[in-house]
Amino acid sequence: MLSIDLSVIVIFVIVWILVLVLTKVYFKPMSRIMRERDDMLKQDQASVQESLEKYGSVLGQIEENIKAAKMKAREVREKFDQEAQKEKERMIDEVSQECRAQVDKARKELDEKVDRLKKELEPRNQDLAERIAKRLLN
Repeated sequence: MLSIDLSVIVIFVIVWILVLVLTKVYFKPMSRIMRERDDMLKQDQASVQESLEKYGSVLGQIEENIKAAKMKAREVREKFDQEAQKEKERMIDEVSQECRAQVDKARKELDEKVDRLKKELEPRNQDLAERIAKRLLN
């Protein structure tokens, strides 16, 4: 049958002692280091996720600010365009009034000259009419 001698028991005890020593010296510290590493990785991943969320929210705020600035710039540009259009219309009206005034003044001067020339030519008309009548009758 089987006989167990003392060397098997000694080897068995040595193996158990080796397992206990390795567990205490190698496996436990190694598993602790692995757990710490996993914890650090999880923390880093959480930090990355949090940073990405913050980045997304900040980017969204920046985009909203840019949109608001564009809208404000568009409103200001439209306001200036309207003011420029009003100023243009005012200047056109002003120039038109000046032109009308000059045309009216020129028309008035022309009418005065025509009246003056008519008055100057009226005595001549009488004289010319008499001469024409004399020549025709002779």
